[in-house]
Amino acid sequence: MKPRIANFIGLIFLVMVFSGTVFAEKEASSIMCDNGVVNIGDMNVDVQDKCGQPSSQTMNEWVYDFGPDQPVYTVIFKEGQVVRILEDEGGG
Repeated sequence: MKPRIANFIGLIFLVMVFSGTVFAEKEASSIMCDNGVVNIGDMNVDVQDKCGQPSSQTMNEWVYDFGPDQPVYTVIFKEGQVVRILEDEGGG
């Protein structure tokens, strides 16, 4: 009986992960930064001018963590242009 319960709990966890209830990222259309608003369609140089250096980055994803009680934003680029912005409520 115990393996069945473990399998069931594991299945529930996977359903929660893939449905987005564990990781609460949502789409955003813009980010308000100290030097302006970043929108989908902006170029990477404009994002850096408006928001500064990202907290972390890969070639196509920049993460901005503005601190406690603030959302964490992931800016996704394609060919140097913002194509998607994700907002995660758990800043820190």
